[in-house]
Amino acid sequence: MIQLVKWSYPLYLQGFKRGRPAWQTKREMLINYPTGSLGRHLGYFLLENDLELIPKLENHDIFHVVLEYHTHVVAESQMQFCLIGNGKRSFYAIGTAAIATLVFPEYWSSFKQAYQRGKKLRPLHRWYFEYLLEEPLDEMKAFIAKAPSSYYKSLF
Repeated sequence: MIQLVKWSYPLYLQGFKRGRPAWQTKREMLINYPTGSLGRHLGYFLLENDLELIPKLENHDIFHVVLEYHTHVVAESQMQFCLIGNGKRSFYAIGTAAIATLVFPEYWSSFKQAYQRGKKLRPLHRWYFEYLLEEPLDEMKAFIAKAPSSYYKSLF
């Protein structure tokens, strides 16, 4: 799955992220954000996992930080199920979920739990996180976790 992502994400950027601007920040800048902020947590997440932000795909790493999913393949899949439950319908989210369902049948129950978790959260997949990097991460997580039940009734 990792090789598939490495091969396909440049095509995904060209096809689906053309108009989206890349963030104007780097990992080293993120670490200088205030203690407890989303930006600082993101910077340390990138450092700890020896990652750099991929231009136009920065939200992916934000989702790891905000939703607290690790970077190994099963956790990546769980995160995508959570995002699908939250309303995200991207080629990558659906593709990852489909492949994970076939490759990891022993994790189906955790995928279902992640999907259900996403349904209970406030919709966050379209947020402009670049403008929220100074916000306290704990407050953001608390806000996301308290989705108003009326929101979901209005969707269906």
